Amino acid sequence: MKRLLSLLTLFFLSLSQSSFAASIDGVLLERGTKTPLSDVNVYILPHQLKATTDENGKFHFDSLPEGPFQWSIGAADYEKLERDDEIQNQNITRTLYLEKSSYLTFETTIVGKRDKQDVTNRSLEAKEFAQMPGSGGDPIKAVQNLPGVNRATGLSSQVIIQGSAPQDTRYTIDGHEVPIIFHFGGLSSVVLPEAIEHVDYLSAGFGPEYSRAIGGLVGVWTRDPKTDRLHGFGSVDIFNMGGMIEGPIGKESSFLIGARQSYIGAVFKQIAKKEKSFNLTVAPDFKDLTGEFQTRLSPHDTFKLVTVGSEDQLGFVLSEPVGSDPSIRGNFSDETDFFRIIPEWTHVHSDNATTRVSLGLGRDFVKVDVGDDFFNLKTYSLTSRAEHERKWDSLWTSTFGIDNRLTWANVDLKLPVFYNAGGVPNPLSSGALRELSVSSTYEDVGAYIKNQIKMGEDSRWTLLPNLRMDYFSETRQVLPAPRLAARYALNEYTSLKGATGIYYQPPTEQQANDQAGNPNLVAPKAYHFMVGLEKDFREGSSRGLVWTTGPFYRIYDHLVEASTQLVSKNGTLVPENFNNSGVGTSYGYESLIKADFAPYSLYMSYTLSRSTRNQPGQPDYVSQYDQTHNLNLMAAVDLSENWRIASRFRYVTGSPYTPVVGGIFDADNDTYIPVRGPYFSNRLEAFYQLDVRIDKKWIYNTWILSLYLDIQNLTNHKNVESVGYSYDYKVSQNTTGLPVLPTFGVKGEF
Repeated sequence: MKRLLSLLTLFFLSLSQSSFAASIDGVLLERGTKTPLSDVNVYILPHQLKATTDENGKFHFDSLPEGPFQWSIGAADYEKLERDDEIQNQNITRTLYLEKSSYLTFETTIVGKRDKQDVTNRSLEAKEFAQMPGSGGDPIKAVQNLPGVNRATGLSSQVIIQGSAPQDTRYTIDGHEVPIIFHFGGLSSVVLPEAIEHVDYLSAGFGPEYSRAIGGLVGVWTRDPKTDRLHGFGSVDIFNMGGMIEGPIGKESSFLIGARQSYIGAVFKQIAKKEKSFNLTVAPDFKDLTGEFQTRLSPHDTFKLVTVGSEDQLGFVLSEPVGSDPSIRGNFSDETDFFRIIPEWTHVHSDNATTRVSLGLGRDFVKVDVGDDFFNLKTYSLTSRAEHERKWDSLWTSTFGIDNRLTWANVDLKLPVFYNAGGVPNPLSSGALRELSVSSTYEDVGAYIKNQIKMGEDSRWTLLPNLRMDYFSETRQVLPAPRLAARYALNEYTSLKGATGIYYQPPTEQQANDQAGNPNLVAPKAYHFMVGLEKDFREGSSRGLVWTTGPFYRIYDHLVEASTQLVSKNGTLVPENFNNSGVGTSYGYESLIKADFAPYSLYMSYTLSRSTRNQPGQPDYVSQYDQTHNLNLMAAVDLSENWRIASRFRYVTGSPYTPVVGGIFDADNDTYIPVRGPYFSNRLEAFYQLDVRIDKKWIYNTWILSLYLDIQNLTNHKNVESVGYSYDYKVSQNTTGLPVLPTFGVKGEF
């Protein structure tokens, strides 16, 4: 009887407990971004219950007594969550949000290429420069702050690397060449910044993966679309507006699509009303589109499709004739468009072998109209890349690759012959009118092998012996290009590195053309040398100083120069147009310091350099792109409640220019011809500019609101960008750049 009573008591107690207990399923997300937080302990007080979130942020509690209780959650870099709650039914679900301590962390970490097979590559993560002053949140613009990158004058969108010419720099998207990487004026990249994973900057001594560039390369790599849920954003500032959406398609696929449209022309028109040096009544416009689709075909195969389109239009009316060339007035327009479709297949054979194959299909279009004259260039291109990476053992990894380009170009033009000796153009009216329409096909074939060899398990030496072979149909040359790099670890936090190699690039389509150019040109060549030191003073800590420094040296040969000489062709004297008479050097010293002492951050890059050129009939002279000193100094402080203030100071030696010492009247064309002094013997005033950026974020459970104020040229310093002359070259006048330019923007993201 007693045993029966005990069993009945236990039975009723269990019924009582079941009526007063509940189970809880929940998920822990980062507030604002809704990112699942894994491996975080979740406590329920005062019952002293604990659960740990899984990789999806989910957690579970059993048998929680009914009634009030308190959540208690703490994690590194997040604000502690303490929230009252109450059990009101048997089975409940909770979504909890943990807020980061700061959503505006100032990161300027510069990492080497992920496979460490290029000692010269500085790879910039997109998020690292999102709030850098002067970059407008654009990770590609942040490249302009790196050592070795010369400042381009005025509103130029070119990237000038270590004193080489702008046309010596190549641009790529996911490894495939594109004509431009910046919209007009360098104010924004052609790829939506939010779709970028990282940006590669390659300077002296870069590896064998790329060719057709004797200066360097800027490469954009798109990130994979997110697969956890639907994400998106919309943004607007005084220059442009845009948006993007991305997310999963089923279980194995995902997509991303975004676009931007500018209205910068209206802003520049307002500036032009106040600045007499801006003789513009209509200014530039751009738009771009970025799209991605990715799917997993099998456990070992992934397919990705990237599409990028860009359109730039610059049009203005010169209400008054240009001082040095009265023939130029009226309508002027300049349009540059391109699109690329880039399919890529990746196959993982094993942990030690991977193959990647991709194509780049697209069209480039350049159109310039100057009154009744015009220049139209249409280029259809097919680029192909393939790499097979093989890890032979723990000490040796090899990559075999091909890098080909096939182009079909059509040129229609009606323009006077343009003479621009020393960077000083003759009036267009003084040149003979040239009309032509030509089509041509060019094929550039490249193959390479790169190796990373560690000299032993405990060796401090890593060697990177590489070889590339190129064939350029423009010059009908087969060109071997050996390249060698090495790294020596002094200790765990200090290393020395060095690289050297031979680099070639084909002449442009216009230069190699049989009618307007010279089909007998050969490929310009450069020899690169660099040495560097990397020192991490943090020694494993997240706070401290990182320093990289070292010299570089380049020798240029067979550079293409404009020619006014006559040469014999089939027994007839014809204009040479271009030849390979140019030679030159560029050398210098670079230093990069990044300091992080939260909440304060400091970033400094400095380049001391000299770039010289020589061509027949002229003594050695400094290059048009020589800049002795180039300093970028950036500082930031993270304040409470997601406020952040950052600033950038930039100082650059003035660019060289060729002085005009007088003018000679050309009666045949009723204009004056400039008399040039020694090439690039004068310099503009030094450039300096102070930029300030203020960021603020408001964090909500499921979305984030961001506001920023980016002020460029805060001191309104009138930097001289060029020198203009009157029609008879008796009077000169400086042309200044943009005045103080505040940019206010707002962005909402979910």
